[in-house]
Amino acid sequence: MRENLVTMQQKYPDGSFADADHIYRRAIWHAERGGNDKKDIYHAGGAGLFAKPAEYCRKLAYSENHASSLTFVKTEILATLLNDGTSPTTGAKILSKKTVDEMFTNQIPHIPDFGRQYIPAAKPMLTNPSEDLFPQEGNPPQGWGLTFMLMPEGLPTGRGKNAAYWAGIINSFWWCDREKGVAGFMAGQTLPFGDMGVIGTWMGCEKAVYDGLSGETGQTELPVRNKEA
Repeated sequence: MRENLVTMQQKYPDGSFADADHIYRRAIWHAERGGNDKKDIYHAGGAGLFAKPAEYCRKLAYSENHASSLTFVKTEILATLLNDGTSPTTGAKILSKKTVDEMFTNQIPHIPDFGRQYIPAAKPMLTNPSEDLFPQEGNPPQGWGLTFMLMPEGLPTGRGKNAAYWAGIINSFWWCDREKGVAGFMAGQTLPFGDMGVIGTWMGCEKAVYDGLSGETGQTELPVRNKEA
C-alpha cells in the first residue's frame, strides 16, 4: 500500500503546485523503523485509514448473521446508509434503520447558523480560512446529524432535503442523499483545504449526477434507490 500511495500536492498562493510529504508520513513509515515510536504518534479518530478512491466507501464490518464464527464482511458505507443500514451487496445488517434515521436527524435545530462563523487558518499550509462551512445563497438553515453536516432544505445542485455531507483535509468531499437515493465522493489529494478548484469540480459533478437522474441531460431516467455515484 505504501508503494501505491499518491503523492501529496501542495498548492501555493500563485496557483503553482509542488510535491509534498504525505500528511500521515510518520505513521505510515514508523513500522519500518521498528515501531518503537508508536506510542508517540497521535492517532486521530477521524483519519488514518487508507484505500483506493473507488474503495473509499467500503469498510470491514461485523456481521450479525455470523456471530458464532466472528466473520467480517465488506460493505459500502454510503450505499449501506442509503439502504437503511443493510448492505445491498451482502445483505448484512450493519445498523438498524432507527439508528440511520437518527443519524440523519438534525440534532441542533435551535442553532441554524452554527457553521456561519469565521474559521481562521491556524496552519495556512494545511487549510485556507473559511467564512462559512457551507455558504449558500439566502443563508438557509444548517443542520448537524450524528457525525456529519446536514442541508435541511437541500441544494440547487439537486440534492434533497436533510442530505448529509462532510470533508477531509486533503480536499476530499462526500455526500449522501437518502431522499433521492444517491451518494457520491470527490477525492482530492492537495493542500491547503478549501481549494475552490476542487470544490467547484465537486459541485459540477454533483449537479451532473442529479441532472442525469432527472433526465435533464437527455438521458433515460434512472431508478434512484440505492444508486451510488
